[in-house]
Amino acid sequence: MRSLLVKSLTLFSCFIKIEKMKKILISFALLPLFMSAKTRLSDYYVGFEIATVVDDNSFDGETFDLSANLVPLENSSIQLNLTVGDFDDGADMLDLGAAYLYRFDNFDGAVPFIGAGLNYVDLDTSDDVLWNLYLGLEFSVSDQLTLLPQLRIYQGFDDGVSDDTELEASIALTYWLADAHGLSLSYTHNALGETDYVGLQYLYSWE
Repeated sequence: MRSLLVKSLTLFSCFIKIEKMKKILISFALLPLFMSAKTRLSDYYVGFEIATVVDDNSFDGETFDLSANLVPLENSSIQLNLTVGDFDDGADMLDLGAAYLYRFDNFDGAVPFIGAGLNYVDLDTSDDVLWNLYLGLEFSVSDQLTLLPQLRIYQGFDDGVSDDTELEASIALTYWLADAHGLSLSYTHNALGETDYVGLQYLYSWE
């Protein structure tokens, strides 16, 4: 009886060890999938976007944006953008900006980030330098799909473009066709003028 009990305990102990080993092996097998997931904020890329104004009562038009994302440090990104706008009321726009973003640790596939930046905006009637604050999250839906909601708070220094603190909310869904090529669909609501934009962006990543 005692021998049978000892054998049973030994078998049970072996089973526990095997189950622990299986969990460890599965964890190591899945780890590269999470580490290799491509994201908008942690990879180098250049992008070209065409956006159009939708659901606006005052004007219609398009914007064309050339952007770049640089990763000088592990948790940091520097974003550069050059945007031109062509609107049906005859107005033109030039927007040149730079921003620094800091990414926090990954929480179950979600990466919070904050940032600050400056934009020079030139309109037909005025120009100004804007300060910007950013707050957002990047969700890794899968290895190839990310979702990025973001809030931008901004105001002009000289009140040439905006004399009040304004809010812009956006969300972008990005699908990476391969390691180097991605497509992104975005929706942006700007409280200044209650303007909504829908954009389509091509991304080329070299890392």
